[in-house]
Parts: sequence; structure tokens; C-alpha cells
Amino acid sequence: MNIAPISKFHNASFKGIGKETLENKSKEERLNNIVDKVRQAAYERAEREVPENGKFGGISISFDVPTTNNEAKVIISHDEIEPKNLRRVAIGVHRNGSDRLTSSYILKGTKKEILEYLKNPESQDKIVKVAGQLSDGVDKYYSEQ
Repeated sequence: MNIAPISKFHNASFKGIGKETLENKSKEERLNNIVDKVRQAAYERAEREVPENGKFGGISISFDVPTTNNEAKVIISHDEIEPKNLRRVAIGVHRNGSDRLTSSYILKGTKKEILEYLKNPESQDKIVKVAGQLSDGVDKYYSEQ
């Protein structure tokens, strides 16, 4: 787990996705619905904006974590150790209004491997799980302040 200020990535935001259709759903169902859309958007953006090789500015897709004051991000960036060939996918969560980001890398690979991961519906469970765990950690941090 990494705790750092929020980096400046080219960001897209999914705020209030389908609120009217999610009102009677549990937190987990809401998060699954949102992450499905975010995962698809991350795939589309990575396909267009992530180069095969070399450093790049990075991209992120943000979304509110249901029933919390937290915002999560799916972040795609170049690998710091081997930027020529590898990319990373991370999940980050921060409290709205804060610049303290708690994040965790979930995949390191080539652009092709990143795209395959994001396209695969099975990756959704991992993204939901990590975003939920990080959000719980952010809530715990702020409850102890």
C-alpha cells in the first residue's frame, strides 16, 4: 500500500452514475455497477491514450465510493523501474477534499496485458475488493484523527 499526495493524471470522473437506478441497492451492488462502467472506460482510454513504449503522463478514472465520503481512482501509468516496456494499474482512494491518496498496485505488464486485464470481466472483482479495502482504510484513518 502506498500513501502519497494525489498525482496529476489526466482524469475522467464518474460521479453519480445511475443514482436513480442504484438507490435501493446495497453498497456492494452499487460499487459493482460503478466499477463495471469505470473498467470499460479505463479500457477505452488506455487503448487510445497509453503508448506501447516509454513514459507518459498517466491516466485515471475517478468515482465516488458509495455510502462514503471517499473517491476512488483507477490509475494507469508507466512503470518507474522499466518505463520503456511496462505499465501499471493501481487503485487509489482519498477522502473528498483531501490530497492524501492511499493506493495499491494491482497489475504490472505490457500495454496488451493491461488491456486484456481491463477487458476481462473477472478483473472487476479485484478492483471492487481493493477499492473497498482502501476505502475502509481511509475511513479508519480519518476516524482516528
